[in-house]
Amino acid sequence: MAKTEQTENQPHTVDGANCTTNSHDLAEAAKLQARLSQQNSSTRQNQPDQIIANHHIIQTVFIDEGAHKYVLVSAIPPSSSQQQHFVYSKYGAPYHRNVAEFLVPQLESNGYSDIRILGGGRIYRDDEERKIKIFGYSYGFGRAPHELSTGVVVKSGKF
Repeated sequence: MAKTEQTENQPHTVDGANCTTNSHDLAEAAKLQARLSQQNSSTRQNQPDQIIANHHIIQTVFIDEGAHKYVLVSAIPPSSSQQQHFVYSKYGAPYHRNVAEFLVPQLESNGYSDIRILGGGRIYRDDEERKIKIFGYSYGFGRAPHELSTGVVVKSGKF
């Protein structure tokens, strides 16, 4: 079993290797998850049929070139009752929550509902070899089901 160590606002250490998550990030990720959970509950109870008229369709896959943290998010578009999945990475995002904080407001402002962060990991995009590699996990959101993430990426037809 891996030995994990952490001090306030310092990176986790797992078997002597530094990871990039600290207690502040974990708390912020938990706050985001709690806010979405509460929002999802109140939306289902109070506004089941509300649709935003001028919503934009959010692209399902956004992957910056290189190796970066990624999140897998599900949401229901305003013009549908069918759940949709999103795979997003962001160059320079120090934590998985920073990637989620990039995507979630876009979904919210465009009328998507039942937004859930399903997990995270790392994603490597190599344009020269036209390859995508998905691996790892997020301390804040847990391990995303990488096979689902891979399916979303493949279905997008971008890579």
